[in-house]
Amino acid sequence: MKITRRVAFAVIAGALAIAGVSALGFWQLRRAADKEVIQRDMEQSARATPEMPDAAALSHPETLIHKHLRFQGRWLPDRAVYLDNRPQAGRAGFYLLMPLHMEEPRPVDVIVNRGWLPRDVNDRTRIAPHRTPSDVVTISGVALADEPHLLELAAQPDRKLGGIWQNFDFDAFARASGREPLRIVVRQDRANDEAGSHADGLERDWPDRGGVLQAQIDRHHGYAFQWFALAATLMALLTYQLIRFMKHARKRSV
Repeated sequence: MKITRRVAFAVIAGALAIAGVSALGFWQLRRAADKEVIQRDMEQSARATPEMPDAAALSHPETLIHKHLRFQGRWLPDRAVYLDNRPQAGRAGFYLLMPLHMEEPRPVDVIVNRGWLPRDVNDRTRIAPHRTPSDVVTISGVALADEPHLLELAAQPDRKLGGIWQNFDFDAFARASGREPLRIVVRQDRANDEAGSHADGLERDWPDRGGVLQAQIDRHHGYAFQWFALAATLMALLTYQLIRFMKHARKRSV
């Protein structure tokens, strides 16, 4: 039984297609596994007692991401930023991002997402009242690399402190404030003072980031299943075509 050049080409092309599609499936599984690790780290950090980072950790803020941290300092309300289009429970509103200036273990401004404020239905630029303590405060929260970014349809003008921004930008904040902040955003815990949560007029009912990650993990698994199913289909088609070829070859040789 002689293998023609066309059949050999079809076999090689089919094998390469199956290998490529299978590789995409394994890639989706690796992405799911990476996010499962992040999810476990986040869950462990959320349950852990918050710790104040030392000077070495502050020099490498990427090592603080997803950790439950504690900070002590004074709020800088004149450098606040309001993130637009941040709905909560079906209501339109803002996130209030405000730097907390620390002196120990070294002077640095930490960007804290203090919570959510509702939008005025008649004037979207009017900010709901909230309280900012003027004395030294101790807050805790989970560190993120940044707040999730929303789609910006047009280039943003020079952002001003105290104004409404579509997305937070560390470089824009540094230019506007004249100071380089620590490159993390800390989502303040629900209850950080003796008066309890919401005493400052802000709501801190954060979305379950672990649940968001679980949805992404499930999606990666779904994509992997689709790629592997396609690989199995290609394998079945290639096997079918080879069987047909062998049957025809036998008939011709008789």
